[in-house]
Amino acid sequence: MILHITNDYSGSAVYKNLIRELDHLSLEQTIYNPVREASRIGKNGIDLKNNGSQIIYSHILSKYTDRIFYQQKIKKIVQDIEAKVDLSKIKFIHAHTWYSDGGVAYELHKKYKIPYIVAVRNTDLNLFLKYFLHERSYGKKILLAADKIITISAVYKKRMLEDPRLASIISETEKKVVVIPNGVDPYWIESKVLQRKNIGNNTTIQLLYIGKFDKGKNVINLINAVKNLNRKNENMVKLTLIGGGGNDEKNILNSIKDDESFNYVGKIYDLQQLKMYYEQSDIFTMPSKAETFGLVYMEALLQGLPILYTQNEGIDGFYDDPIGEKVENTSVEEIQHKVERLISNYNQYNFSTEKFSRNHDWKRIAETYHQLYTK
Repeated sequence: MILHITNDYSGSAVYKNLIRELDHLSLEQTIYNPVREASRIGKNGIDLKNNGSQIIYSHILSKYTDRIFYQQKIKKIVQDIEAKVDLSKIKFIHAHTWYSDGGVAYELHKKYKIPYIVAVRNTDLNLFLKYFLHERSYGKKILLAADKIITISAVYKKRMLEDPRLASIISETEKKVVVIPNGVDPYWIESKVLQRKNIGNNTTIQLLYIGKFDKGKNVINLINAVKNLNRKNENMVKLTLIGGGGNDEKNILNSIKDDESFNYVGKIYDLQQLKMYYEQSDIFTMPSKAETFGLVYMEALLQGLPILYTQNEGIDGFYDDPIGEKVENTSVEEIQHKVERLISNYNQYNFSTEKFSRNHDWKRIAETYHQLYTK
């Protein structure tokens, strides 16, 4: 029995797709998801086929105090798992984040000698390691005790191995670090394009953004870059925004109000409808300030769109193919400059969607994890 500890299971389909494919490999799993809001209970639920497999949604976290008092949160989750999971049946633990989930796995490992692997994500490097100075030594202990350390992107592996804050443990952890990317929904692999389109003499270039309206996604700077481009050359670009929610939604919607350069669609859950917007677009743009991987980048590439992404984040460093342009910083000026480069060099971005579909197939990725567990 594998125990998955994942604070964000109900918030992201990434975990759901992996769990489903592992279930198809006849693996017994317990997925433990502590939540802050009761409304999250049941989200991303799966009808697991293997006897004994289960998803546990546990409404035990507070909205505020557990975000601040890290050790208190870890202790609370450990005690809850001990009450709800038969740990004598658990052979391995998969902690899906370094600090929030890895801390729990580390405590269970100390007490029950259960081996574990830990994944390193955006919030681990850009929030916990950076700002939780008082927990940095504890974070190192989590890595040292793990069997393997998984980075979702190649650039996060590079950042970890070169980070001076982790220099004291590099000799012991370097051999443990493995890059395993996220997969995409099978729909995008099945519907991938085989040949990229040409923008030809299009008078207006269609840009696309899909995602939450959080400050970290940097949508406001993207919007201002579009406005600058259209001041420079009238109707040069149009940006379609799909998504919403998040802490910057009000600011974003106010910024594009009554401006014909922007098309706000809202949230779309139907994949065929989403594909239609990819087909109508020329470039995918998401210059996030921080990004673990960014599945929408892969969706866009599989639909033949070059992408605007961010240096040292997300998909950066994963492919040598000319897949688009990366911003070196996330300023308005830099975004504007790189969008102009994307337009002027549009037909030079050549990449193989077949390669992407192989590398980001959840079936193959689940088999890789299965091998790690069984070893």
